[in-house]
Amino acid sequence: MTERPSVDEALDTIRATVAALGRELVPTRRALGRRLAEDSRATIDVPRFPSSAMDGYAIASRDTLAASPSNPVDMRIAKLVRAGDQAPPMCPMTAVGIATGAPIPAGADTVVIHERAAIVGDALRLSEPVAAMLNVRLAGEDFRAGEVALARDTDLTADAIGALIGCGIDALTVRRRPRLLLFSTGSELAPSCRDLANSAAVVDSNSPMIEALATGLGLQIDILGTAQDTCSSTDAMLDAAIAATDADLVLSTGGVSGGAFDLVRTRLEAGGGRVHFHGVNMRPGKPLLFATLPDGRPYFGLPGNPVAALVAFRFFVMSAIRAMAGLAPESGRPVADSQVGRAGTTLFLRGRARRDGEQLVGVDTGLDQRSHVLSSVLAADTWLRVDPPADGPAIQFAFPKVPPPL
Repeated sequence: MTERPSVDEALDTIRATVAALGRELVPTRRALGRRLAEDSRATIDVPRFPSSAMDGYAIASRDTLAASPSNPVDMRIAKLVRAGDQAPPMCPMTAVGIATGAPIPAGADTVVIHERAAIVGDALRLSEPVAAMLNVRLAGEDFRAGEVALARDTDLTADAIGALIGCGIDALTVRRRPRLLLFSTGSELAPSCRDLANSAAVVDSNSPMIEALATGLGLQIDILGTAQDTCSSTDAMLDAAIAATDADLVLSTGGVSGGAFDLVRTRLEAGGGRVHFHGVNMRPGKPLLFATLPDGRPYFGLPGNPVAALVAFRFFVMSAIRAMAGLAPESGRPVADSQVGRAGTTLFLRGRARRDGEQLVGVDTGLDQRSHVLSSVLAADTWLRVDPPADGPAIQFAFPKVPPPL
């Protein structure tokens, strides 16, 4: 692509270039936040057997049919059955002490709870009939063996993991997430304020920001380091990225504008990479580069200004990540209030959502919109995408500041 694409054209190119990564099997206990790639079926009934829902006495309701205040029925109390015990068959006219979760003895069909039990000597005295199936949990009433416990494309939450473990499901087939590799470019960069070599050096905030954003989404990301603004250093970093074949997607920050020391594109192409676009009609983030490495893996060169790097990751890298995870593109919420658009350029504006109850009615964009100012991102909760106006008002969509779960 020779001309600078629009935002939609760039996103279409990304999704047409990257491929879904498929599936992987993970332990159910380690699947929090993942997305099921296929239906998960229970392997056992839950509960496994009829059991007591309360502490009390298991009895046969038929033995109480003649009970009345004037003619109470006394039932001999048998040995307590605890949770985990195998209950022996019950004799007629017997009340078996039973704990919550213990199996209902064969011959019993109901449980009288402790709070309503009248004990006379070693007998349970009943002065009225007791209905069947009181305080009894039926086998399989929660899940049946063989039935779908959780459907494909469901996000795995803590309660889902608990339910699936209880169903006897020890491993799950989930959508594989891409593994990321990131490096920075810039001779001026220092890893921390303690490493500032001179008054012209700056702390690299982009790398930890992108790392934190990726990690918060449950993605594995490795940091290669920082390339100096020389051909040899940039080549060495790109060679290391190409050699790291366990990474599915490679990112860099900086070095993609049009200056004499912006070397990423030329060194990438010299090493056999293919640039699909360099520059997008948007602000911030116009210098964004998207390419494929010689082995076909996707590569993003993010701009160096921190908000531009953040926007590029939030909307473009995340588009690739969602496609690689087999997910549909993210959709924004239309916003009706008017904004002044910019001809030929999509704007990504920091803003604060205005709501009427649950209804989004507008986005306040009166924050500092310069691409080096991160403090206004801290004050925002929303990104407002403002597409170029055609014949009418600019088209606007609101997106949450943090990407949705994968």
